[in-house]
Amino acid sequence: MPKVEALCDELALMPAPSAPASRSGFLRRGERGSTGVVGSVFLGGSLIDRSSPPMRVKPFLVLACGLFVLAGCGDAGSPVSATPAATPADGASTAPSPSRSASSEPLPDGYDPTRNPKADIVAALKKAKLDGRPVLLDFGADWCPDCVVLGRTFRTKTVRPVIAGYHVVSIDVGQFDRNLGVARKYGLDLQRSGIPGLVVLSSSGKVKTRTNDGSFASARTMKPAQVAAFLKRWR
Repeated sequence: MPKVEALCDELALMPAPSAPASRSGFLRRGERGSTGVVGSVFLGGSLIDRSSPPMRVKPFLVLACGLFVLAGCGDAGSPVSATPAATPADGASTAPSPSRSASSEPLPDGYDPTRNPKADIVAALKKAKLDGRPVLLDFGADWCPDCVVLGRTFRTKTVRPVIAGYHVVSIDVGQFDRNLGVARKYGLDLQRSGIPGLVVLSSSGKVKTRTNDGSFASARTMKPAQVAAFLKRWR
């Protein structure tokens, strides 16, 4: 690019022609005219004689020089694409489409003895009335191996997408001496069900099922697919 600019500067300062033309209409380099040997350059139809005094350069010479410089710029720099950037069609939105799947709530972390299960159930049912999801009551205790394993099973790839369709409430039963009245209210007999014991409520609060058959008391032996099947059946 600097070489091109220097050439244009040199062309702009070249003297005007003053020698007679040859048979072809222009003097060739080395041809003798009235002022002696002429060093000439032919550019864009103009003959420039280096032996004559400086003169103003004609507009078409400046134009030719400018075009020459632009050509040099095109070679020296990165090419500029003439294709306009693609734009979304009229009315089309570039925002990602919202997911149709239900948003997943964090699962309870174990069985917290300091929580108020009655208040937790009321809060869960309030959400259920808005989104229509059922409520899962999980009665158990942190000292219970089957309860701990069930909590892990809820977080497996097989069960997590299914239980995401529930509002889950974990209820601590202590040493079978805490929140027993809550279990009885929903028809769960902890002596028969063992722990973990589950109750599924509809979004209106009606009991849909309870595990008085003790089916979850041995959760350590259950496969994730079995847990997922139970949740799918009663959701």
